[in-house]
Amino acid sequence: MAAPARPGVPNSRPYTGFNGNAPGVKGGTAQWIREAKRTSLGITWSLGAWGVRDQRGHKGRPSIHGTGRAWDCAYSRRQGDRHQPTWGRDAFIPWLDRVIANANTLGIELALDYWPEPWGRGWRCDRQAWETYERRTIGGAPGGQWIHFEISPRYAGSATLVRQGFDQVFPEIPRT
Repeated sequence: MAAPARPGVPNSRPYTGFNGNAPGVKGGTAQWIREAKRTSLGITWSLGAWGVRDQRGHKGRPSIHGTGRAWDCAYSRRQGDRHQPTWGRDAFIPWLDRVIANANTLGIELALDYWPEPWGRGWRCDRQAWETYERRTIGGAPGGQWIHFEISPRYAGSATLVRQGFDQVFPEIPRT
């Protein structure tokens, strides 16, 4: 569900929400996934991006994954996980905090964190803040080892804009 920018909230931006299905992941979204993996230095991997379906636990409400602007970003909770050489959520949170602190530069509209109790938390561009959910809101919470990201249509359509944003936020991480 779309929402306008909130007057009085510094840097507030409109939240797009579902705006129609796409034929697949858009170029900027694919670049966003590559940049997140590169800048997290092995902490993240992909659980998936595009898929036309309903939101989990919300029959009849289309998933943003169908728009080609969403990505489920995994991290490990266990030491020794083959996907993650650095151990767990403690390694992931500094990267996530930096990404969210620069959400406008990176085109993030929404981030859902499935881990914390009681029912996860969500950050949205119109409020520029995390909200801890006090009732069941997102399927898979609490305890999920992933973050759901949604990026704006503008960023989803521009790999160049995505690269520029990540280069600005993570200038110390060289491109290979």
